[in-house]
Amino acid sequence: MRRWTLVTAVLVTLVLVVSAAPHNAAALSIPAAAPVGPGDFYLALGDSLVTGTELVDDSLPGYPATMAQILGAVKPSITLHRLGVSGETSLSMLAPAGQLAQAVAYIATQRAAGKVVSPVTLDIGGNDMAAVFLQGAATVTNTLTLYRADLKIILDTLDAAMTVGGQRQGDLILMNLYNPYPGAVLAPPLVTLAPGQEPIVTDLAVPLFNQVVAEEAAARSIPVADAYSAFSGRQPGLVYVKFPYVITAPINQANFDFHPRPAGHVVLARAFAEASGYRVPRIWMPVIIQ
Repeated sequence: MRRWTLVTAVLVTLVLVVSAAPHNAAALSIPAAAPVGPGDFYLALGDSLVTGTELVDDSLPGYPATMAQILGAVKPSITLHRLGVSGETSLSMLAPAGQLAQAVAYIATQRAAGKVVSPVTLDIGGNDMAAVFLQGAATVTNTLTLYRADLKIILDTLDAAMTVGGQRQGDLILMNLYNPYPGAVLAPPLVTLAPGQEPIVTDLAVPLFNQVVAEEAAARSIPVADAYSAFSGRQPGLVYVKFPYVITAPINQANFDFHPRPAGHVVLARAFAEASGYRVPRIWMPVIIQ
C-alpha cells in the first residue's frame, strides 16, 4: 500500500455500520503437493507491506524480516531478497522493467547459479482497493475486473518462472487483503464516487477482492496467507488507523493510516508461515504483543 493523501470529505464518511463480512471471505486454497521448502533465497514481492513504509515512518521493516527469521528456524542459511515497491499496484507491477520482470530475472539468475529461490511471497492489490475506498477512482466492479486480469498475469508469470519440467522449483505464496476500515461506509455527498459507483461498505467490498485472490490462487494450486481472518476484529492493535474513527478539523491523516503496526507485520509473517506448510517449530513462532 502506498503513502497517500486523504481528502477530508472522504474521511468524514467513515461511520460505523453493523454489516458483517461473509464467512467465506478468506482464501483457503492449499498446495496440491508437498511444499519444496525453504531454499537458498526467500524472495519477497509486493507493496509497502514488504518495504515497511507507512505514513509516519516507524523505521521498522515490513513482514518479510520476520518471515525470514521464521524461515531461518528451518534453514539457517536462507537469505532474504526484497523487491517490493511502496505504492505498487497490480497494474504497475506489470511494467516492462518493473517488479515482476525483476523477479523473473532474479529467479532465472539464481537457478543458473545452482541456487533455489523458495519461498516467493506476494502481497498485491491493497493499493488497487485503496484507490476505490479513498479516491473514488473507479467502481468496485470495474476495479475487480482489472485486478483479476492483472493478477492472472502476475501469477502465471511467476509460476512459469518457477517451473522446470512441469514441476514448481520453489513455493509461491499469495496473501489476501485485510480490512483496515471495519464498519466503514463511503458515500456521497461527502465523497466523490465514480459514475455508477454505489456507496461503499468496506466490510462487503474487501471480501470481493479476496474472492478474486482465492479463485485465482486455487486455480494454480497456490496457497494463500489469510491476512483477512488474522486481522478481523483485531484492527485496533494491528493497523495505524485510530479506533474509534477520529474526525478532526483539519483532518489528521495519520489517524487513518491503513499500514500495519509492528504487531500487524508479525501477524502477516505468521500467516505466510502457516500457509507455507513448512514444519516451523511452534516454540519459535513469534508472539504477538499488543
